[in-house]
Amino acid sequence: MDDMRSIADYRVRDLFAAIASAQVAPGAGSAAGVALGLAASCLGKAAIISLKHRPDDPTLQSAPAMCAAVARFALMDADRDSAEFAQFMHSHSAAAAARLIDTGEAFAALRTRLVALIDQIEPHVEANMAGDVVAARALAEAARVIYSRNEEEAKGG
Repeated sequence: MDDMRSIADYRVRDLFAAIASAQVAPGAGSAAGVALGLAASCLGKAAIISLKHRPDDPTLQSAPAMCAAVARFALMDADRDSAEFAQFMHSHSAAAAARLIDTGEAFAALRTRLVALIDQIEPHVEANMAGDVVAARALAEAARVIYSRNEEEAKGG
């Protein structure tokens, strides 16, 4: 990123403009990180609202903090992707490509963790919060597709 601002510090409209600009980064990888963070946030909301109806449910009790942690890590991954992609575009070196791929693999592990959380938490979620779980799954899948494509590109595919 030219200004090295954290993705978390952008206003939504400014992030949209930055992604849509001619700047090298932020780009699709950052969008994937944000999507994963939104997925975690939607799941966290479903859990916290459901917890009001089931305050003694231990799965729901721990879910909001776990979801918030995934969301924080997703934004950190978005920043890392943005920085590594900018470096790759600058140098086109094998080392920069390897770091970009490593970033993608860390992101994939985080996404896998979130999907496991969705699977764990979903049976405990109130029916009126099912839409938030659907959003969490859809956003997590969108993030997976984006990162898979980015990884193919970094590997030269």
